[in-house]
Amino acid sequence: MKKILLSVLVLAVALFAAEKVYLAPVGLTGMHDDYAVASSKLMKAYIEDDGRFILVVGTAEDSVTADNQEAVQKKAAEKGCSKYIIAEFTRLGENVIMSFKLYKVGSEAPIWDDRLKARNPDDFDPIIQRVARNIGTKRKAVDDSDIYSVTEQETKTPKRKGVNAYIGMSVGGLMAVQPDVEVFAGLDFWLLYDAQVILFGIDWDMYGLGDDAPLDYMDFAISAYYPFGTKAITPFVGGGLAFSQTEYQSDMPSEYRRNSYSYYYDDNDYSSEKSGLTGFIGGGVMFNRSSRVMFIAQVKYMLNFYKNDIYSSKKNENGDTIISAKDHAIQGLIFNVGIGYGF
Repeated sequence: MKKILLSVLVLAVALFAAEKVYLAPVGLTGMHDDYAVASSKLMKAYIEDDGRFILVVGTAEDSVTADNQEAVQKKAAEKGCSKYIIAEFTRLGENVIMSFKLYKVGSEAPIWDDRLKARNPDDFDPIIQRVARNIGTKRKAVDDSDIYSVTEQETKTPKRKGVNAYIGMSVGGLMAVQPDVEVFAGLDFWLLYDAQVILFGIDWDMYGLGDDAPLDYMDFAISAYYPFGTKAITPFVGGGLAFSQTEYQSDMPSEYRRNSYSYYYDDNDYSSEKSGLTGFIGGGVMFNRSSRVMFIAQVKYMLNFYKNDIYSSKKNENGDTIISAKDHAIQGLIFNVGIGYGF
């Protein structure tokens, strides 16, 4: 007997704590009326299972429709509800657009709304489950990541413009900050694959082009970037890893060249050539994304995970030239602009 009384008490507390919400008859466009009845029953079951609301389902006897908000609000107040839901389903081709809005009685603006796309009526159940979990919260049902309420629409390959990958070339510079601040011109040949939610890249970079450049840098890189949205102009951020080769030529004084290093092919410089891994992070902007011709601007910071020998000289008290060596991890800012052809 005590257990029964306790169960009744718990149920009473839960019912008292839950808020009454009126659901207007579901508005349908291009669909059979039976879907409205079935959807209303599903919404009541899932919303009340969630425990935050008690759903009062509107019927034909209420004489209200989803497109008459004033009448719906009045009916909600008559039934003792503090909030009301207006749901409308519109068929467009093979898809159904499902709109849900939650209002406070006395307010014309929704306090929560969402819109989801169903591929067919089989998607109604998982969509309504999502709405029941998220309605009235700060979350959107469309962002619900529950793996057991996935719709067929989400498993369908999305239609998009025909371009998924690009091959292109960029022109830019490497502003090295080690050992000295200097800008070196270069080229970047790249392949970029657009998977909508992530971008994958393969690059072949060459910087320090020119006879007088003390730095010669080349790498083969793979990268991944996160795009902010799916619009034609899309910013992105990310990073990657490269296998690189760096050659740095240090100036040598003439008196030291003659005495010690005259056998080098160019006695004006001492060259240190090393190779290894290079890491980089950065971002950029894609222009005309998903079109046949795409433009891209990019900035990234690179750091060699290996060091080159950098030589410097100075005079001692006797006037002799002293050569000192110090190893540096070449690093700097790479910036470029490019054009890509989509396929």
